Amino acid sequence: MRELLLPKYNTNDEGCVLAGWTVDDGAAVSADAVVAEVETAKAVEELVADTDGVLHRLVEAGAHCEFGRPVGLLFDSHRERDDYLANLDGTPGSGEGEHDGPVLSAAAQTLVQEHGIRAEQLRALGKRMVKAADVQRLIDQEPAAADVVTLSPRQRAVAAVVTEAHRTIPAAFAAISVDLTTFRATRADAAPYGLVELLVKAIAARHAEFPLFFATPGADHTLTLAPDANVGVTIDVGTGLFIPVLRDVARRPIGDLTDDLMDFRVSALRQNFREEAFAGETITLSLHNDPDIVLAMPIVHPGRTCVVTLCAERSEVALTADGVPFARPVTTVTVTYDHRYLNGRDAVRFLGAVKQDLESADAIARLAG
Repeated sequence: MRELLLPKYNTNDEGCVLAGWTVDDGAAVSADAVVAEVETAKAVEELVADTDGVLHRLVEAGAHCEFGRPVGLLFDSHRERDDYLANLDGTPGSGEGEHDGPVLSAAAQTLVQEHGIRAEQLRALGKRMVKAADVQRLIDQEPAAADVVTLSPRQRAVAAVVTEAHRTIPAAFAAISVDLTTFRATRADAAPYGLVELLVKAIAARHAEFPLFFATPGADHTLTLAPDANVGVTIDVGTGLFIPVLRDVARRPIGDLTDDLMDFRVSALRQNFREEAFAGETITLSLHNDPDIVLAMPIVHPGRTCVVTLCAERSEVALTADGVPFARPVTTVTVTYDHRYLNGRDAVRFLGAVKQDLESADAIARLAG
């Protein structure tokens, strides 16, 4: 018998959700066969068997599991598994004695601990062997005193990052208004890209001039400079927040970025990102461009020195040189930055350079070319 261990899929999480088993309990599986799908805070991963065997599940689908812990057992034969089940030594339902109460399966014991099921409730079932489904029926029968929502593993991961960011990063903030008249004119020519892609290119174009905006903080007040501009873009289509990475932005055609962003949105809807989609980020673009959002100040993620934000497009009244009012399209671009490494003057210069690229016909043509 060998334990089927849950590998550590990433360094940010302590565990993940076993989204579903792909083979039946008691089925024979071969080495390298996919036996389950697990959901981390960022991606859906496949759990594979590391050897041939007969599968015995230890946890139910939907359970939260810690990395490095067994979620199943692999037996050499069906007979070995049957012998194991016949001699299963579970944990008693109460702490009053080893045999005072029914025997619980591992999954049932987990539910009992999570939901505070009492020993007398378990004994009232009248069963010697209590499984997770039996405990779940007890849970469903319990009257709810109030509606309580448990955060998803992904949202718990977000909570951990936000807490760490607010605890350790002294953030500052700057914002600039960008005139979109010239950009709108390029869109009138049916340009096959949007403002997000153009802003990504404009950010990457400033990598050499502002290297500390793309750097990674280290120990003893050091920064590791990035060789390339890899821009992480926030994607939230209602299934949770993801930050996949557009790599090597400066050297890639803008049409490739458009395709990648569309693929990111599809992956977010299907929740089937792979871990490599989030690797290599050197700067973050946070999209707050839903209608009427005029300003946003997101957190600076640990490991980054800043985050750039794009707000919604809107109309603004301006005056001609002769004092005649007219309406023009504008947006707000902001930067939240770690004040230990970047200063206000640097932030203003960086935003001014990005604004210049977004407002200049020549710069737009260069970035989109």
